Amino acid sequence: MQRVAHDSATYPQDVLAALDAKVELVRKHFPPSVANLFAKPRPGSDGALQWWSELGGQPTPYTQLDEQQQSRLLQIYQQRQDALGHLANALQGRGDAAPASALRSLIGPPDLHNLYSLNGDPVVVRWGLPALPPPAVAPSSAPAPARHGRRWLWLALLPLLLIGLLWLLWFWRGYLLHVFNPQPLVSYACQKDPSVAPDFVVVLDTSGSMNINIAASQADEQWFFQEGQHYDARHPRKAMLLSEPTRLAVAKNAFGGMIGSLHPDIDMRLITFAGCDRQVDQGVFAHAERQQLLAGLQNITANEGTPLAASLEKAASLVDGRRRDAVVVMFIDGEDGCERDVCAVSRRIAREQPRLRVNVVNIGESTLSNCIAENTGGRVYSASSEQEVSRILLQASEEVSSAAQCQ
Repeated sequence: MQRVAHDSATYPQDVLAALDAKVELVRKHFPPSVANLFAKPRPGSDGALQWWSELGGQPTPYTQLDEQQQSRLLQIYQQRQDALGHLANALQGRGDAAPASALRSLIGPPDLHNLYSLNGDPVVVRWGLPALPPPAVAPSSAPAPARHGRRWLWLALLPLLLIGLLWLLWFWRGYLLHVFNPQPLVSYACQKDPSVAPDFVVVLDTSGSMNINIAASQADEQWFFQEGQHYDARHPRKAMLLSEPTRLAVAKNAFGGMIGSLHPDIDMRLITFAGCDRQVDQGVFAHAERQQLLAGLQNITANEGTPLAASLEKAASLVDGRRRDAVVVMFIDGEDGCERDVCAVSRRIAREQPRLRVNVVNIGESTLSNCIAENTGGRVYSASSEQEVSRILLQASEEVSSAAQCQ
């Protein structure tokens, strides 16, 4: 734990305790990465306020970052803010008004002068503090200037404003329904009277980074694609990164358990990548065709870019998600590498297909694609070992599994 910033002001202990309670509420529902967005307030030995973080690395003010680093930091900040908003809406829908209100008090644009980067993760200081009272201003004896409002202009514009408002409400109707009235997708095996099985699609990342070892870090991956291409396969670091088990090999092995656990009524569609320009629809496989699917998986190879946004659009276009439930599981190892905004795509899909849920299984260190699940009411899973991948892939497909944990 390290100090990020300090102030000269002092605050009562009950104010700091209230801030701590909000962070603990976030930590209760989210992994540490979301809770670590907010630095912890602690009084120093002199009583002045200090701000501490559990993240490692050198704290760098937002204003000292370059333009690319600033853009990336704000992206991550907004993803974590979106996650808080979805949780607040879900709690409100369950009748938990107090914690929902506490979470909403944490939502808003960042004060860039109080935003820091710690190894690329955003950390906010001086958040949630009560505003200092404004200085007293002596009343002026000068008369107030006359106001010459043009009320007729506002009256003329009022119909246009109302039309624009109605259009916006119609355009965003699906997304608003999804956000403010979130309906949990009950696992098919747990439904009392299942009539129509949900659509089910798996998007398997087959980009070139899936050829590296499952234990590779983000720094390893950057070295491999930036410098490692200049070395032959005997270079120690490159040889380690190309050794088994690779990310793709782990994915193939884990898919066997997931496919075997699917409910007999569920048909599975598989989508893979063929670079930024094409997504490959491998077809739909019914219960009787699952061995054929498993055999075909072994022949899939990885190469080229990572079109996450395009593959998500492809998956969404092949399911209903409006009158019929749909589940998409995206097995990925990072962020979109084809210059598309996957967060914007997932927001649009949530608006247009409110019964579509996307669960993300991320075996990379980047969190920029977590917004896919957060925007569509899905779940995010992270893993860095072969054993973890097999376990969480089963959890990510629970909605269509015959072994779902029913309440």
